[in-house]
Amino acid sequence: MTKQWIGQCMDIGGIQLYFEELGESTESPVIVFDSGNGWRTKNWNPIKAEVSAFSKMLVYNRAGLGKSTIDDRPRHSLQNVENLRLLLQKLNVKPPYILVGHSFGGLNVRLYASLYPEEVAGVLLLDACHEDQNKLMTQALPTEMQLQYFRQFSVEGTLAEFEESLEQVRQYKSLGDMPLTVVTGGNQPDHTAESWNHWMNFQRDLAALSSNSRHVVLEDAGHAVHIDNPQAVIDEIQKMHDALKHTAEPSLKEK
Repeated sequence: MTKQWIGQCMDIGGIQLYFEELGESTESPVIVFDSGNGWRTKNWNPIKAEVSAFSKMLVYNRAGLGKSTIDDRPRHSLQNVENLRLLLQKLNVKPPYILVGHSFGGLNVRLYASLYPEEVAGVLLLDACHEDQNKLMTQALPTEMQLQYFRQFSVEGTLAEFEESLEQVRQYKSLGDMPLTVVTGGNQPDHTAESWNHWMNFQRDLAALSSNSRHVVLEDAGHAVHIDNPQAVIDEIQKMHDALKHTAEPSLKEK
């Protein structure tokens, strides 16, 4: 039987965000997850039990997804960052955090780390979006996949808001020496040779954002790396958590 994860909603000032806090560990830092476009907290089910066994973790639904409500605020990365930050503050979840972002969630956590580096201990980007993908990659996709790609922007926000998100991260070219792990799914057969070449270049660009980075290609996983190969993703999260938990603790105690 699939385990049922029980969450609740928190008012962040006009909207309610659904979240789940998991794990009993008192060791810092807390791991915060941001999903791909239109995806809800259940997409993290394959790794929740294992990650919450060694760390506190938080997963949530962005505005308008699942039980999270919505108002007239935009649904681009900058607003997503501010919403998540408000949620963490309301819940009294103390920084610094390890931020894990999949696909569109990768844009959000990258922007969070760029805007508030003092609140971020490390970042994991799981087959994350890149600011040039709509300019370069999409034109090289097969027609059906191109249609499918653009169709997704009716699920959460609009194409225009996604384009805004791409521009919002574009100005931030470096995360300094912040610990960064980029995990790329190496098995994505819907790509053409040209679009795949762009995607892999994008992933290498992301790894170059920090002088303290790892780039891991999972040859047996597609875009949803944490679903296709959950253990490998769990291992990468734990490596970063174990490396950071001692260094993060003094910062937490000071707060």
